[in-house]
This record gives sequence, C-alpha cells and structure tokens, in this order.
Amino acid sequence: MEIIYFGSGYFFVVFILSRLVIPHFGFKETPLPEQIPASMAGKINEIKGQANSAQNFLNLAYDYLGSRYRSERLNTIFKLHYSFKPLEEIWQMQGYLPCTVSSFLLKIFLVRSGWFKETDIRRRHVFMNFVIHQYLQVKLGSKWLDVDVGEKYWGMSLGQHAEWFG
Repeated sequence: MEIIYFGSGYFFVVFILSRLVIPHFGFKETPLPEQIPASMAGKINEIKGQANSAQNFLNLAYDYLGSRYRSERLNTIFKLHYSFKPLEEIWQMQGYLPCTVSSFLLKIFLVRSGWFKETDIRRRHVFMNFVIHQYLQVKLGSKWLDVDVGEKYWGMSLGQHAEWFG
C-alpha cells in the first residue's frame, strides 16, 4: 500500500505540480520577452548575418547555444533554482542550464531572427531519468525537426532528442 502512496505522490509532483510551478515548463507556453539583453540581441543578429536560410540559422543557433549550455542529469534536481533565474542572469551564465531554459533561449533566438514564427516551434516532453525532459520541434518547410539544445554538448545532433535513460 505504501508503494501506491509513494507512486501517486511521485506522479503528482513530477507530472502535475512541476508543470504548474517551473517556468517554461507549464501546460501553457511562456510568452517571449519583449526586452532581451543587448548582448543577446547582438548575438542573434550576428548569427542572422551569417545565415542564408532558416535551416542555416537553426544550425548556427543550435551550435552556439549547445556549446554554451548543457543539460546534466543530477543538476536537474540539485540546481532546480536555475529554472527561476531572470533572463539577464541566465544569459551571463555558461555550463549547466535546465532543459526548459535552454529550449526557451533557442525559441527566443529563432523567433527574434525573423526566420521563424512562434507557431513554427513546439515544446515536447519525454520521461527521462525519472524526471520530465523538454526538447523542441522546429518546423522547416513541411517537416518538424527534433531539436534538443541542452543535449548537443553530449553529442546529440539536430533531428534527435534525449529519451529514457540518456
């Protein structure tokens, strides 16, 4: 009987409560910020100047953000407070970021580039390592491409996303 209570509590915390509390993870989309740090806008414009197509911009943004930030299994729990940091502080960081935050940054890059609309980007979730992992799907032409920016550091390429025990 105790296992049922534990399992029910775990399910409630991981699959319901976390989605109500953690920014960029909820059942509804987080609106994109009207203001972003000047250096972030500069980096978006720099990458936009190098890109000659939406696919090329996505590749460059993925490479840049994926080399700057990474997901880490245990830090998803131990550094949960990173999910609540303001954008200005996140932008100054390097290294670990929650998957929800790195996905949100990529979404900002894509939409601010002018190559993508918000409707071209959708969040996806998978159960991984006993927590929920978020990645994006980005529409290129008529196809949706999996984009898991937090996992690029660990060798994940465009078109793939982490799953189960990544």
